[in-house]
Amino acid sequence: MEKLVMFFIIVASTVYIWTMDIGIYIMDRGYRTVQYSLDHAVHDAALQIDSNSLSEGSIKFLPELAENTFKETLQRNLNIDQDLNPISNIFLEGPIIIKDIVYLDDSYVVPETGDELEFPFIWEAKVSEDEIFERSIFGPSIAVIVDAYVKGSSGYAPFLVIQEYKE
Repeated sequence: MEKLVMFFIIVASTVYIWTMDIGIYIMDRGYRTVQYSLDHAVHDAALQIDSNSLSEGSIKFLPELAENTFKETLQRNLNIDQDLNPISNIFLEGPIIIKDIVYLDDSYVVPETGDELEFPFIWEAKVSEDEIFERSIFGPSIAVIVDAYVKGSSGYAPFLVIQEYKE
């Protein structure tokens, strides 16, 4: 009898550990899928530049076209609808929330000084209430900050993706 009870305890522990492992795997895969999708969506958005200014030697993004392209690519890669809500997606618990899209191009004016942007430039962004992100930018860039609620996580997590043209 004692061996039978010990056997059931071992089986129950094994099943519990496997269940936890599956949950952790789904959460990890969800974070990687969201990051992959954002990387590609921001890359596609960064390709939307004004060809006239490019022929003059400067890069200026087309914000409306870039944002539409960003959302379209995100929809294809994450299986979400036009409002960025998940459609039968096992990785997301809630909609993707776009917090900010910043176009750091040759027409960008630094808010603190009012001067035109010169590269390299140290860019700061408030990712969450208690977290500030700082990065050196070496050329025209698009930076996107979104929040995503990945299955298995404790709530929305911030994602920041930057696509940069290096000069």
